[in-house]
Amino acid sequence: MADAPAPDEPEVLRLEGVRKSFGTSTPREVEVLHGIDLVLRRGEFCALIGPSGSGKSTMLNLIGLLDRPTAGTLFIEGRDTRDMDDASLTQLRGRSIGFVFQHHHLIGAFTAAENVMMPLLLYRNRPDVAMRRHAEALLDRVGLLPWKDSRVGNLSGGQQQRVAIARALAMSPALVLADEPTGNLDTRSADGVFDLLREMNQTSRTTFLIVTHDPRLAQRCDRIIEVVDGQIVADEAVLAPGRIGTA
Repeated sequence: MADAPAPDEPEVLRLEGVRKSFGTSTPREVEVLHGIDLVLRRGEFCALIGPSGSGKSTMLNLIGLLDRPTAGTLFIEGRDTRDMDDASLTQLRGRSIGFVFQHHHLIGAFTAAENVMMPLLLYRNRPDVAMRRHAEALLDRVGLLPWKDSRVGNLSGGQQQRVAIARALAMSPALVLADEPTGNLDTRSADGVFDLLREMNQTSRTTFLIVTHDPRLAQRCDRIIEVVDGQIVADEAVLAPGRIGTA
């Protein structure tokens, strides 16, 4: 079980009164998020749950700086994002936020190591030996070093998701957003991927926000945040989180 973050741990994410509408200033305007307040601190391991259409994906897109709120304020590592231009948001997202998707979005023609290097390449423009070694070290952490030169299209679904996790950690982000990261996997692979996320959280003190429809996995997190109809209706600590199969 991970130690709960102390109240004086630095904030990684803060949402204050965040609202999101679509079709703004038209007769069809619809508000999807209705004043979200949320704080995540360094080292937290949180599940984000709620029924389909509750606003989870919209909320994740805002937190990931892939979209902008209609109203309210969003802080990443203490930085107010309201007045940032697109270039500044892209830079902040690349440095501070990692993503793990249900569909891993790897480049099938590239090797595992090359896929892990992609965030670094976008940041530094050209590959170098240090970048390659960093990618290989991450693949070693997720148990895939022997497959570093294998094209990801030849790997199993569970292996591909492990490559995606390594890629998400390439820039040592403060926050990793995982959107149904085990949704396409069989139970055994899903358990392994989830345990790997937990291990990375514990060893790196990286904050994780994991969207899941699986209550079994949610109960393995330290905190469960529930969204219904665009509002947070529950935000509670889990009494005895842990690894799959240890309850």
